[in-house]
Amino acid sequence: MRNLVLIAMLAWALPSLADTATIANGMRVNLRSGKTDTARVIKSLAPGTVVEVLHLESAYVQVKTAEGDVGWLPLRLLKIHVTPPAKAVEPPSDADSTVSALQAQLSQAQTELEQSRGQRAGLPLWVAVSAGCGGLVLGLLLGMGGLQAYYRKRLKGLRI
Repeated sequence: MRNLVLIAMLAWALPSLADTATIANGMRVNLRSGKTDTARVIKSLAPGTVVEVLHLESAYVQVKTAEGDVGWLPLRLLKIHVTPPAKAVEPPSDADSTVSALQAQLSQAQTELEQSRGQRAGLPLWVAVSAGCGGLVLGLLLGMGGLQAYYRKRLKGLRI
């Protein structure tokens, strides 16, 4: 859980720390005017080209080339270089007490979770299987009925 939180925090901070990126080796990449693969091509960039990262989104990165061209590249085709912050931030003086309080809350939440898992009765297996099979049969009947109604309408009542 701690690793997941750390990764999420790093991913959130990545746009503010990323200065440059390099085009991945082995392929030319089209710099595009938008965040889609169908957007207008501004320029084709060679492998190893260094670009400045302007904005990072889920699958695309807005970059600026050395020539001043601004466009979008797929994130999967870039190697982003992260520069460390200029100076380390001093933790607040009450950080130790905050950490110990948070650890106490975490241990309390973990014990409550274990207790709730022990108390949970859950549905018997046969009820869950019956509900799943019933849902499957209902879906099949509705699907067949829908197809039948569609073809009746399309064929204007003509039966084949």
